Amino acid sequence: MTNILVTMWPAINNTEMLTKLYNDGVRILRFNFPHYDQESALKDANNIHEVEKKLGGKFDLLLDTSWPQIRTWVLTTPISYTIGEKFRIVVKENKRGDRDLFCDYPKLINDAQIDSIIKIDSGLFDVKVIEKWSESLVVEALISFTVGSRRHVNLPGIHCDLPTLTPQDFDDTLFATKNGFSHIAMSFTRSGKDIQWLRDFLKQNNWSQIKIMAKIENQEWIGNLDEIIDASDMIMVARGDLWTELPLETIPVHQMNIIKKCKEKNKPVIVATQMLETMITNPIPTRAEVSDIFYAVREWADYVMLSGETAVGKYPLQCVEVMKKVIEQAEKL
Repeated sequence: MTNILVTMWPAINNTEMLTKLYNDGVRILRFNFPHYDQESALKDANNIHEVEKKLGGKFDLLLDTSWPQIRTWVLTTPISYTIGEKFRIVVKENKRGDRDLFCDYPKLINDAQIDSIIKIDSGLFDVKVIEKWSESLVVEALISFTVGSRRHVNLPGIHCDLPTLTPQDFDDTLFATKNGFSHIAMSFTRSGKDIQWLRDFLKQNNWSQIKIMAKIENQEWIGNLDEIIDASDMIMVARGDLWTELPLETIPVHQMNIIKKCKEKNKPVIVATQMLETMITNPIPTRAEVSDIFYAVREWADYVMLSGETAVGKYPLQCVEVMKKVIEQAEKL
């Protein structure tokens, strides 16, 4: 049977909502640490443990690591670019002009090549590299777009010389071991060695029982999928970043193939991101969203995940109810 994985944050971090989620059959709660700190996570984890005592039941808590994120820098005022406009991306803040963007990945100039596509703001704004200089790239805007502060930068097809886990990730992992978490999700898993690295760290700290979930969300897992699945306890098809790294039309194919491979190896697999995105602000889903959940279930995903829908959405319980109904219908066939 396919189950529902729910993301924590303000929309559901109270006793009443947690009780309703438990009664609706939700058993895994995700703490997305790019948006959490340890203090707020501890408060919510303690609240969850109190609910567990009252209900006589158990939630599994999942800590989703931050990973080294590449971003633009703080802007006092957003910058609007027009299609075809040429501007610079710089890696030294003191070299930034009024219409330049600063990127906090210092090896960007070396790693990017002429004609490389750089995706800004989680893939909403594509620019093409047309010139390389010692301290900047000259890029061309492929669409008109307004860029705000601290936007995500994705570099599809470019190997980034970044560690899989930062010192903060290791510290957050230790936090998880001490506060009742049962799962750790490793963002941007690239190989089985990444998983083994984290597993060795847990073993050294006498917490080898914690399950490790590998998140598939960039290009570098291609060719390494078998070893990643073998090294992991669970797999997440993390479509949010995956679609910025790979051609959009290939994502359903990758999802289907990853699920199939996990089933062959008897490893649980989660399908995640934007499953009921419109229900963050609307009380009912689109037909396409219902179909997305339905076919994930028919492909034998073990979990379907709610992200912003339950973290910050207006209708978290309705989202869970919609998912339950679609899962039940799909599993009747």
